[in-house]
Amino acid sequence: MAEDLKPTLTWLDAASVVIGIVIGAGIFVTPQELARLLPSTSAMTLAWVASGLLVFCGALAFAELSAMMPSTGGLYVYLREAFGPAIAFSSGWVHLLALFSGATAYVASGFSRYLGAIVPLPEGSETLTTLLLIWGLALLAALSTRWAVRLQNITNLAKIIALLGLIMLAFFVEAPAAAPVENVAAANFGMALATCFFCYEGWSYAGFVAGEMKQPARDLPRAFAVSFLIVVVLYLAVNLAYTRVLTITELQQSGQVGADVARRVLGARGGQALAAVIVLAIIGTVNGLGLAASRLYFAQARDGLFLPGLDQLHRGTGTPVRAILAHALVTSAFVIFSSSLGFVLQLAISAAWLYYAIAVVGLVRLRRNRPEISRPYRMWGYPLTPVLFVLGTIGFLGSLTAQSPWPSACVIAIMLLSFPVHSWVARANARI
Repeated sequence: MAEDLKPTLTWLDAASVVIGIVIGAGIFVTPQELARLLPSTSAMTLAWVASGLLVFCGALAFAELSAMMPSTGGLYVYLREAFGPAIAFSSGWVHLLALFSGATAYVASGFSRYLGAIVPLPEGSETLTTLLLIWGLALLAALSTRWAVRLQNITNLAKIIALLGLIMLAFFVEAPAAAPVENVAAANFGMALATCFFCYEGWSYAGFVAGEMKQPARDLPRAFAVSFLIVVVLYLAVNLAYTRVLTITELQQSGQVGADVARRVLGARGGQALAAVIVLAIIGTVNGLGLAASRLYFAQARDGLFLPGLDQLHRGTGTPVRAILAHALVTSAFVIFSSSLGFVLQLAISAAWLYYAIAVVGLVRLRRNRPEISRPYRMWGYPLTPVLFVLGTIGFLGSLTAQSPWPSACVIAIMLLSFPVHSWVARANARI
């Protein structure tokens, strides 16, 4: 029987993993797209609130699932209990080939661009710099989970302090003259929600480290609640700061909103300071994704539902070294061979929200079929909140598919391929 991971983490550590993943570079660079879709401060605020409410419904569901099944693996464990091994296997398969690896590659690809704004980098070194980040963080995670989480805590603190500073400084500059409110097309609102969801991605990942928490049944709901509230409040405040410093037109034309706001507030050095914050944001996101991914692969392999050997822990460090290596290898392949990282990101987001919806449907199924299971926490607003989440997710995925159908088609193809692969793995394990 494979060894299990050591319970050393607190609810604050789990919340830190989520915050580190969610608050990446997106909040600094995507608001201009939101301003193009919704040329109104009130409409933009409504989009952030509406998307936040849907994520909140999902967080409530995942809090119940994680407290009920506090095991390493998070989403995979919930799907296994609700729908059986085949759907659970498909989750890990899609995470490896689309979700975790693709999302990590996309985020890490921005590291050299922003690092180059702080220190000069050799021309043509972008790919090498990205790979050094991926493998450097993989090495840290392999040597010590505690140190990897400490890095997560440090980057989170730096990001939050920088964001709070940017928010406060925004109120020391003269606000632009109010522009007349333009008509907002209703059809654009769904696309605007998709933009917001990109920035919220990662909110569900506290459950992936449940097996390493000291008191997961009690602390996981707290981790979900705290991380969600911190992210939503910061996002609303940052966007309020953006619209106070820049006009809607300036937001629409900005290539990097955060840097433009920093330059307006802090002068010429503002852009460079903001680049340093984004570097920290990228490090935190890549580190957090690696921690979550390796725990998912470890849990599946331990149950005989993934690649053999990924359930082995290093004797000295107690970390899932082979699972960490698998994540780094596939992520590196995305970095080296992908011609369009934008496509890779859409692939990852489509996969993530498809499985979020399946997991929340699974919660409803478990309520009906397994009422005897102990539930230390029950989601607020049931059954309305899970229904709202599933309907909202369907609308989001529909909007995303309408804009770019190929990533969604690839996710479905990868998912369908997982079922014959699962049958082969099950037969192979039965012969052992």
